[in-house]
Amino acid sequence: MSIPDIELAELVLRAARRLRRANAAELAGLPVNPHQARALRVIARLEPVRMADLAERLHVVARSATDVVEFLVAGGWVERSPDPGDRRVRLLSLTDAGRGLLVEVEAARARAATATLGTLPPQARAELSDALGLVAGTRPAGPPGSGDDRPAPA
Repeated sequence: MSIPDIELAELVLRAARRLRRANAAELAGLPVNPHQARALRVIARLEPVRMADLAERLHVVARSATDVVEFLVAGGWVERSPDPGDRRVRLLSLTDAGRGLLVEVEAARARAATATLGTLPPQARAELSDALGLVAGTRPAGPPGSGDDRPAPA
């Protein structure tokens, strides 16, 4: 069955919106929104991380990253420390409270993913994983189900 690229792109966008809505709904009981939760996850993965590197990874301007970090610092989830290599630069790291919040954020993401994707049969999951990996550029082309099953970094 052949489907025009534009229709396939629309299906991918609809699925992504559905997953984002499920994620936002699961995060609703937590003190962070999806953007703040993503920043928390990126800081955890890269820590200690410079503000400029965080902004680049989040694909936002530095001012937007600063606003998110200010919120996370005020909440006690992120701390700043001097960069030993450049005293003008501050490095961002999670606090113990931030690590606890990260556990809750990851659990919320898992619930959202299960709610959205959990009914897919195993073969469809493998094919979707392979196809999306190809589109995202994280998987080599190959027979369905032959790709690396690890998710790409966010």
